[in-house]
This record gives sequence, structure tokens and C-alpha cells, in this order.
Amino acid sequence: MASRDVLIAVARGERVSEDVEPFLEAAAAEGLTGLLARSAEQMPRALRVQALGMEARSARMIAELARIAAAFDVARIPLLVFKGAVLAQQLYGDPGARAFSDIDVIVDPANAEAGEMLLQRLGYRETEPMTTAQRRTNRRFDGESLLVDDVRERASGVLADFHWRFSNLQFPLRIDFAAAWERRQSVIVDGHSFATLGEADLAVFTCSHAAKHLWHRLELLAQAAALTKRTVDWQAVERLAIDAGVARQVGLSFLLTRDILDVAPPPIPHCLAAAAPVLESVRRIVDRNLFAENRRSDARGSDLFLLLDRRRDAVRSLLLAIFVPTHSDWRGSNLPAALHWIVRPFRLLWSRLASRQRAPAELS
Repeated sequence: MASRDVLIAVARGERVSEDVEPFLEAAAAEGLTGLLARSAEQMPRALRVQALGMEARSARMIAELARIAAAFDVARIPLLVFKGAVLAQQLYGDPGARAFSDIDVIVDPANAEAGEMLLQRLGYRETEPMTTAQRRTNRRFDGESLLVDDVRERASGVLADFHWRFSNLQFPLRIDFAAAWERRQSVIVDGHSFATLGEADLAVFTCSHAAKHLWHRLELLAQAAALTKRTVDWQAVERLAIDAGVARQVGLSFLLTRDILDVAPPPIPHCLAAAAPVLESVRRIVDRNLFAENRRSDARGSDLFLLLDRRRDAVRSLLLAIFVPTHSDWRGSNLPAALHWIVRPFRLLWSRLASRQRAPAELS
């Protein structure tokens, strides 16, 4: 059986009787190491070692996540935990079934400052220190900040991706935190109870997040396949997807899962209809990504016109990308904060011209 066929079977959640040792590297590239360990009837030593390492890392991060959640509970700041180990538990029934590099939590935008201050008291610091002006820009246009626990004496070294929006404004996902909080559910992970996304929010967010990253790994389609096996009010999913402006992304996730994994989509006719006109173009992008050495893992530029429900959202996203300064703009610069808004478009233009000039030289 070819590597591609084996990994597609793994992504569908099937048992695999073949010797999987030749497929370990490909499985890691597709984010499927944990699922391969669950699917393989014969587990080679190398895969066992990798799976045990993932489980140990997951357990360490879950313990730190529980410490954070407890602190937010004491401070009475509503906190939802999502992605990472919680997602693995929800979709696969095993927190160590997928690799993740950080823990993800989200609060209401009104609690963003209080939440960051609480994390700092717990021993976290920003990985990218920001001035007041930079933080103001980040708070307004971005949806997250990355912090690391390396201040206290027995620091965990864990990265915490602290969110106050479900996606940044350049890839809009209009889910209101307060509404998501009302729809929340509790998930037990390694004996710890976490408040997390309800079923409709889980389905919509998971599909939109996969679209944002252009379904560049097979595990993102495995997530959609796992969603189809859950007891979900699909009418509620469709209503939320439409309201959140991501009906097309939800439809695309399930149509791609149908075409690549041969898993039937759920009954979400509006989302599937919204996705159908762009499916062929998106499928070409995904085909170039999966099982490839070089992948595009972030939607940008013309991708937005394929993925966003409304053309005006795509235009707005492009304008934000052109004008809103990023960390890389600020890093090492002595310019006043306001000037970055003027300089950034010229910097992008210069970079584009330079790359075009390099291309012929490299070909020659």
C-alpha cells in the first residue's frame, strides 16, 4: 500500500494492518503521528517512542493549562480553552493524538488587558515585547498575543497563545465570545475539566481554522472527518457559519474531506452550495500542499477572494495587510509608531520589486 493511501486511511480513522515504519516521516509531515499510533495494528518501536513523547509533552502542557484555567476562575475572568489537547480529546478521544506547540485560550475582548496581566503574574512574558502604541495596534487589529512561561523559578517553558478574538481581522470569523461562552461545554482532559467550545462553535471554528491554513496538512482534513462522526445539530452549525461569515470555509472543509478522504459531508446545504463555485480552484491549492516538501500554510492575497463569503471582506483584509504594521515592521526600527503606517506599503512594494528582480537572476 502506498504512503498516501495509508495516511488517508489513518485520517479517516481506520485501522492499518500494514507495516507503518516506512511511513513515519510522511505521517509527521502531515501531522498524523499520533493518529498513526492509534491506527497501527503493529506499532514499530520508533513510532511508539514518538507517541510516548507526544503524550508526555501533552500531559505537561495540560497541567500548565489547568494552572492557568484555575487562576482565571479565581479572578472571575471567563476563559475558554480550545485547539491543542482539548481539540484532540474532543475529536479523537485522546489528548495525545495530535501534535501542538502551544496552549490556546480565549477571553472576551473587554478582558484582554486583565487576562494578559494575570498571565504575567503567573510568570508569563511577551515573546515580542511591545510599546504602548504597538499594543494598541495589536489589540485593535490582531486577535492574539504569544507569551512564554519562563520568568518564575520552576517555569514550564510553555508557550501560551492568548486570544481575545477567534481570528484576526484580516481573516474574519465573527463569533462573539459572550455567545460562545453561553454555548460552552466542559471537557475532561487528564482529569482536568476545561470550559471549551460548544458543538456548533467547535465545527465552525475548526473548519475556518483549517481554511486559514489552506488545509496544508492531512490532519486538518482528519479533523473535519472526525466532526462528521459527532452528534451535532447541523442546522445550528449552518446558522452559525452564515452569521460568522464563513459558510464557504465550512462547506469547503467538508467537500475537500469528501473528495480526498471519501467521507460524506454532513447536511449543511447552504454551506456546501456556497463552497461549490470555488471548490476546483481551492482543490488545486490543497493538492499542491498535501504530501509536498514546500507548502503554503497561510491564506493571503487572492486566496481571500476564494475563501471569504463576501468580496468586501477580502478587499478590506487586503487593505489591512497593506497598511497595518506588524511585529517585523517594528522590530529594530526607531521610527515613530505613526510613521510605520505610511512606511509599510512602500516597504511591501520594495520587497515585491526586489523579489521579482531576483527571480530572473536565479533562473539564469
